[in-house]
Amino acid sequence: MRRRRPAPRAAQQVAVSAWLRLLRVEALLEREVRRGLGDGFTLPQFDVLNQLARRPDGMTFVELSRQLLVTAGNLTGIVDRLERQRLVRRAPHPADRRAIRLTLTPRGWKAISASLPTHHGVIARLLGTISRRDLTTLRAVLGRLRDGLEKRVGESRR
Repeated sequence: MRRRRPAPRAAQQVAVSAWLRLLRVEALLEREVRRGLGDGFTLPQFDVLNQLARRPDGMTFVELSRQLLVTAGNLTGIVDRLERQRLVRRAPHPADRRAIRLTLTPRGWKAISASLPTHHGVIARLLGTISRRDLTTLRAVLGRLRDGLEKRVGESRR
């Protein structure tokens, strides 16, 4: 494997500056999205419901944790609260008795369906501060960054 030379100092400074901007933008967006959701549920609860809505057949804790980039242990408390609110249900996995399958309840479907238009509206308003063309470019650049990082992480795990 070829060793990479460290980036020149100027390139490192630009990378750090870009990183700091990404962190700041993410924090501002998350704060405003959280406010836009209101008191119905927390952002992590919304994220769980949203992921489960994308998979009507349900997900295991491991699948859900991979989608949300958190540990399965971190999801336990969130899922416990959602289950107490009767928004999600746990059921034995049909193919693996050791695994639990999480699905939305009818009440969970109703809650996420009611929240999605507000969520999408808040995001559209916040990202509407830049042109559609810039937003398309940003999406493409972030996609390339994600793909490169996922490839690098995958290589380092081998």
